[in-house]
Amino acid sequence: MRDQYFFVEFQIGSQPRFDALRRFFLALKAEKDRFCLQINEGTGENPEELNWYEFLDLEAVEWFSDTFDFQSDEGKTYQQLWELTDPEVRWAHPIFTHPGHWDFESLIEALFEGEYGLIDLIQEEKMKGVLYYDPWAAPFGGTESLVELIESFGNTVTFDSCHEGPHRRPIVGWDFELAKKLVQAGKGFVPD
Repeated sequence: MRDQYFFVEFQIGSQPRFDALRRFFLALKAEKDRFCLQINEGTGENPEELNWYEFLDLEAVEWFSDTFDFQSDEGKTYQQLWELTDPEVRWAHPIFTHPGHWDFESLIEALFEGEYGLIDLIQEEKMKGVLYYDPWAAPFGGTESLVELIESFGNTVTFDSCHEGPHRRPIVGWDFELAKKLVQAGKGFVPD
């Protein structure tokens, strides 16, 4: 399948967690396939009718509870700094990459909106798994949501065919203390 599809390869953390990820993936694939077919036929329904939380094991629930809190003082400061900063800097500088994992609802949305078909998630060797997907166009939205899904079940991504090597991870450069000072001064972030 590697010569036919794009893929994300990963080290399996444990067999029970891999099995839980596979159940989640198969339900997600079936629902995305159904949704895409209905969209093509003009009869699309909301793909989030399933209770996706039921597919998470306890460790995945914990994973998704480690998100950046935009309602906290720190989150509000982040938003203020974002608004004060030139848009070109916002998207390019690591100071706007905050710590924490994805919000679960955002992950589900990104997986459905990703412009790719989900093909399969298999165990190739005892402790090696592979998620296969098929981009519909270029660009297709990237593999970040697929990587987040894989790693939320205790696995470690080792190869991303989209990047022809390791998955490229954003540098977390969020600095709350600096952000507070800039916001108090009414200034946006300007790189050196």
